[in-house]
Amino acid sequence: MNPTFPATSSFQKNWQASLGTDLFNPNALAVDDAKKFMRAYTQDFRNSLGVEPIPLEKALGRILASPIIASLNVPFAHNSAMDGYAFHSSCFNQSEVAQLEIIGKQMAGQSLDPLLGDQFDAHHHAIRIMTGALMPKCCDTVIPQEFVTVENNSITFSSTKISAGENLRLQGEDLRKGDVVLPAGRILRPSDLGLIASMGYPNVEVKKRITVAYFSTGNEVTPLGESIKEGALFDSNRYTLLGMLSELGVELLDLGIVRDDPDALREVFSLAAKRADAIISSGGVSVGEADFTKKIMQDLGDVAFWTLAIKPGRPMAFGKITADQSEAVLFGLPGNPVAVMVTFYQFVQDILLFMSGANHIPKVLQAKLDGSFAKKAGRTEFIRGILSQDDSGHVWVKPHGNQGSGVLRSMSEADCLITLSPSQSQINHGDFVDIFVIKGVI
Repeated sequence: MNPTFPATSSFQKNWQASLGTDLFNPNALAVDDAKKFMRAYTQDFRNSLGVEPIPLEKALGRILASPIIASLNVPFAHNSAMDGYAFHSSCFNQSEVAQLEIIGKQMAGQSLDPLLGDQFDAHHHAIRIMTGALMPKCCDTVIPQEFVTVENNSITFSSTKISAGENLRLQGEDLRKGDVVLPAGRILRPSDLGLIASMGYPNVEVKKRITVAYFSTGNEVTPLGESIKEGALFDSNRYTLLGMLSELGVELLDLGIVRDDPDALREVFSLAAKRADAIISSGGVSVGEADFTKKIMQDLGDVAFWTLAIKPGRPMAFGKITADQSEAVLFGLPGNPVAVMVTFYQFVQDILLFMSGANHIPKVLQAKLDGSFAKKAGRTEFIRGILSQDDSGHVWVKPHGNQGSGVLRSMSEADCLITLSPSQSQINHGDFVDIFVIKGVI
């Protein structure tokens, strides 16, 4: 891989010293502290990530490597915002009702006829004009065609229907030449593609995609299509990860299911470090007798932390894996399916986008709690919630009835995650709570 990740122990000490705080209690690492550390740990990777030019039609969802600068004014010149009639507002100086002769027509894409300006009388003339057509210099207002009465070759309308300067798009009112249109780090949306195209750019420079390897661990995990044995379960986590990762636009490397065997785990971690920029495993990071994953992680690289002050998702490892001259950042997620999704949405997604060069800041929304909820103080809890809206337009969120960390169905039925901070212990009906809306719900 391109960059190297810092040695955890020395990086922790230097980072702690820079902040003047002690953040690395592995038994109670807070959410914000973990996110700050993960960003600092992957900053060098972000800075060294390569760029590539691609055709604009392939740029949806890609991350801008450099800002888009306006190459021209948008609109390029004054033009009409409506189908109607261009005139000069001074015609109302003599009467509140204008009766104007139509002396010409201006179509979209048509050059201005200088003769129209020479012939134009501001008190008596109008020009038929179409949406997007260049605005004749002798006119300052466009009245929509539905507001006029047309008779023979003249129009009649009242001053109450229109104000001076209406329905006129001014040169450069959207963008002025030299403006920063889109900043570096932008994840390109459909509207962005149109905006870039409006300035005539056929190609765009974006960050190269990072590669993410992912796999499930555990002797009990059964591939789809095989007969399931007593005490076993089908491999759902890998498909959940596939779906969430696919929404990020990264290159994927599916390494399947790895049994609870130290040699097998070493092999797959080494392979992943050589071929990927980031590794995501699910399962094997708690303290059970068969949970070898954390030990292998420590042998092959660094584990910065492995326990968070959250629920669900407390056992989560973060660090790096080294193989030969290659390194990859590591996310060791829990085995419970809900905990996999919570830790991915709250940590992994943000850091993968950060590594990819995106200036991504998750939006914090709020809703009123429908019901009440009690929790332990000192940790962040993520509650599956269902959104609704009352007749007054207020958004409410109701906790799902089953908050078990193994109940994946509750994630499919939920619209969002309610975030309850460490300082909160009792939340009452009608209190505002922070929510994270699950992608695809809205």
